[in-house]
Amino acid sequence: MKKINDKLQLVMYSLSLLLRSSPWLSGGFILLIAAQSILPTLGVIASIELGNIISSNDHTGLLMIAMLWALTFVIPGILAPITSTMQSVLNSQATFLTQRKIMEAASRIDNLSLIESPDIHDTLEVLSREAAHRPLNLLVNLVDIFRGTLTLLSLSLVLASVTWWLPLAFLVPLIPVTFAVAYSQIDIFKAMLGKGTSARLIKYYLSVLLDVKLAKEIRLFNLSAFFLEKHQQAFNELESELNQVRGRQLMRPQPWNLLYLGSALGVMFWFIDYLSTGKISFGGLLGTIQSISFFGLSCQWMVYSFASLGVCFGFFSRLRELESVAANYSISHCDEDIFPINEIVFEDVCFAYQNGHYVLRNINMRIQAGDHLAIVGENGAGKSTLIKLLCRLYLPTSGRITCNGVDIADIDIHTWRNQLSAIFQDFGHYTLTIRENVTFTANPSADDDIAFIEACRKAKFNLDEGTKADSLLGKEYAGTELSGGQWQRLALARALYASGDLIILDEPTSAMDPRIEAEIFNKFAELVQGKTSVMVTHRLGVVKHANSVIVLKKGEIVERGTPAELELACGEYYELLRLQREQYENHDVENGAVT
Repeated sequence: MKKINDKLQLVMYSLSLLLRSSPWLSGGFILLIAAQSILPTLGVIASIELGNIISSNDHTGLLMIAMLWALTFVIPGILAPITSTMQSVLNSQATFLTQRKIMEAASRIDNLSLIESPDIHDTLEVLSREAAHRPLNLLVNLVDIFRGTLTLLSLSLVLASVTWWLPLAFLVPLIPVTFAVAYSQIDIFKAMLGKGTSARLIKYYLSVLLDVKLAKEIRLFNLSAFFLEKHQQAFNELESELNQVRGRQLMRPQPWNLLYLGSALGVMFWFIDYLSTGKISFGGLLGTIQSISFFGLSCQWMVYSFASLGVCFGFFSRLRELESVAANYSISHCDEDIFPINEIVFEDVCFAYQNGHYVLRNINMRIQAGDHLAIVGENGAGKSTLIKLLCRLYLPTSGRITCNGVDIADIDIHTWRNQLSAIFQDFGHYTLTIRENVTFTANPSADDDIAFIEACRKAKFNLDEGTKADSLLGKEYAGTELSGGQWQRLALARALYASGDLIILDEPTSAMDPRIEAEIFNKFAELVQGKTSVMVTHRLGVVKHANSVIVLKKGEIVERGTPAELELACGEYYELLRLQREQYENHDVENGAVT
């Protein structure tokens, strides 16, 4: 009973996406489809009457019946473009709603560990790939089934007037055929889901060769043949399993098709015998032949419409599952009263990615309001992961992070993120205007503009003739292209524009030239005025602007203190600082020798 209830809920969920955006249009569409579906039966009835009148001596009403019979052929042509246009509108709206639901569900999953899992990756790949046509498939199949059902019911009345079992002789053998074809279609869909990684790789290798940003390396290192071969391998892997499923798809319905053929031949044998008795009129003969022809075609069409429904509902079932996952991972309490941020504490925090390898262990530290904390260490020490935990992009594997004594996992995610801003190493390059890249506001107010200009000024991003506020970025759309350093300054302006108490800077100047970097950090106090800051950096020369430093090594805090204290301690921090100094000194000596 529960399975039946789940299926009904899935049907209602799917239909709501198709019809709820425009109920009046949907209602009119259904009525027109109903009219189309009974026209074949009206044509059969008219042909029966027409045949009977022609074969009799009394031709009264012949013109009227002939005109009605002609209308049953003409009206479908009149209705077809109308229903096609209405179907197109409904499909566009359903596709839009489906894509929006996928985007909203994906955006509500705040834990990156879940988003990065292969299962969710595969689900998102299938949903994004099929969102453009599954709503259309469902709509078309439902329309065909609705139209076919009404046609079959009305034709059944005509056939039953000859003998009661005649429609059943055509319908009953088709039931197992329908199920066999439906299961085969579902097997194909499940195989596609199981091979989601291969499908994603095929799409990835295609995108690599078409990516404008990768075009330089692809051509410089002659990588086209390599990625074409990888694309071929992924395709072969996908096709190998799908071909096995296709073989089963080909053979499964055939025994039942033979049963249907036997039934149809039996009906024809009976019909010839029935005609020889002279129990049917000329008009009845014409109508029965037409009815059998229409009935057989409608039955065959209905088989594949029903079979395709299983795949369509499988798609919407995955969408419901994604929404369910998103709902489960978006539940938290709203604690706006705890702000502003006075103190953030890491308590025995450990974190491991999905492979079970711990990136952070036993992290204990305290950040007070107004602190300017620098996090340093070798590559892979866990610096970026630590700040992602602070942003609540991941949840600690063990331990907790508190703000003013409250676990940040219990704070509403949007409320928490409103308190902070960040620039990550892999920040977004959005194909938007410069203003939109910083503010993400469609209709900025005068105050928004002032704050935008001030953020650009602090980040040393110059708004001039080449880079106006409303300049579109991205060559792919005939926009302006920025250098790496300009993009980084724009991303820094984005972080400075936000109004949170906490600003997080992950290698904020790695792509900037030394002069711009020096100008920014000489005014570091102005940049973070009134805020608490956490900065990850490899460039220890800028650490002097922090009032506290922690040193990470292999995922653990090995040192903490002020820059001066750590330099005097001659530990890990001092060793990293010494290596950098030697690098710059050797570079200067080599330049001098060349000179």
